[in-house]
Amino acid sequence: MIVEDLKTYYLQTYGCQMNAYDSELISWMLSEKHYTPTEDAATADVAVFNTCCVRDNADQKVYGAVGHFKTHKENNPDQVLVISGCLAQKDGEEFVQRFPQVDVVVGTHNLADIPELVERVQLGEGPFVKVEKKGTHFHLPSSPASKFKGMVTISMGCDQWCTFCIVPYVRGQLRSRPLPLVISEVKRLAREGHREILLLGQNVNDYGRDLEEEVDFSHLLDGLNGIDGLDRIRFTSPHPYYYTQSVIDSMAKNPAVCNHIHLPLQSGDDEVLKRMRRLYTKAEFIDLARRMREALPGLSITTDIIVGYPGETEEQFQETLDVVRQVRFTSAFMFAYSPRPGTPGALFKDQVPEKEKMDRLYRLIEVQNDISYEDNQKLLGQEFEVLIEGRSKKHIHRCSGRTRCHRLVHFDVDLDKNYEGRLAKVKLEKGFTWGFLGKMVDVEPHYKAWSAVKQTV
Repeated sequence: MIVEDLKTYYLQTYGCQMNAYDSELISWMLSEKHYTPTEDAATADVAVFNTCCVRDNADQKVYGAVGHFKTHKENNPDQVLVISGCLAQKDGEEFVQRFPQVDVVVGTHNLADIPELVERVQLGEGPFVKVEKKGTHFHLPSSPASKFKGMVTISMGCDQWCTFCIVPYVRGQLRSRPLPLVISEVKRLAREGHREILLLGQNVNDYGRDLEEEVDFSHLLDGLNGIDGLDRIRFTSPHPYYYTQSVIDSMAKNPAVCNHIHLPLQSGDDEVLKRMRRLYTKAEFIDLARRMREALPGLSITTDIIVGYPGETEEQFQETLDVVRQVRFTSAFMFAYSPRPGTPGALFKDQVPEKEKMDRLYRLIEVQNDISYEDNQKLLGQEFEVLIEGRSKKHIHRCSGRTRCHRLVHFDVDLDKNYEGRLAKVKLEKGFTWGFLGKMVDVEPHYKAWSAVKQTV
């Protein structure tokens, strides 16, 4: 095959890091069929929208983007338009009924079928809708877009059935990847040069409960201890209920585990938490944060918070603010409640008016932003290990990266050197709500030169 024969694909990803991982798999599968990526959506031979439906605005973004492809298909009738991911799983047949330009709808369980269905459309068949409620793509190899960071799925689905959440309906129940396969995949990526690995699951620290062998997330972290070339381990998204003491101990024992955790609060009021079906109380959450900080010095905690859940009163919202002030999250993803079709939360009669939800959201953001800014000021003058992720598009003399505690840092570098993927020591000089400006005081002379050095900051 010569270069001129290569077909092109356009891929648009919405939503969480699990979707980003799935998009890497889609890219790999299409590249195996001799497709090459393009940014030109109008002329691509195949266009894929890998979708999210966690909130209504995510749905609307996809609907709007897919609507624009009616013109693309008119000008490029051989283009194959594919809708994959959570919104595809939720809407199914509705996509091809609402958007006749759509050729393939593939849900979360049938990702591996995309190349075959594309080929069948090109042969004149279709449209196809495949949104089965079983199946995994654990057999597909992780294929990171980055040369130094990688993602590995350790589980799919969730058994918690939180009343606000649509994930179990579109991702299914918990299915854990066998422990030896996870360890083998991480070792392969480390050998290939990926020094930071992000472990993925809808409920990542509930790992292993469905497997025949008696393993849990702590066993997985222990199994990843001491892997050559693996400098950093992160994971998302966990559930506070499954942060057992054994998991905390395994995190503390593994020097590659970064001292940052995402700990979704959702609400700080016990009655609201019970209505959400979250399995913990305000006091238990605060105690968990305390114990984790004792075990992991310098721990950064980020969170998710929903305001305006059905029935939430002003007094209950104040309980959430109280937790925010006590725990002092590094940052937070904060949202006004968005009802999801088919979830119990959408059926509750005591929905909070939109104006009240937005008022609470703005007040929460103000409190959290003040905490983020204040705590960042306390770190000025300190030096942190930063994994350099790349140069700024606006300022080519500036690089950005993340500390082990996941704080974002921008700093100036030499224009004639490529630092991407290297570790640097950076002194924090100016703090903001979002992160820092700093000064690079040292950098690896070459990639992975510092891999044997286990930093604590």
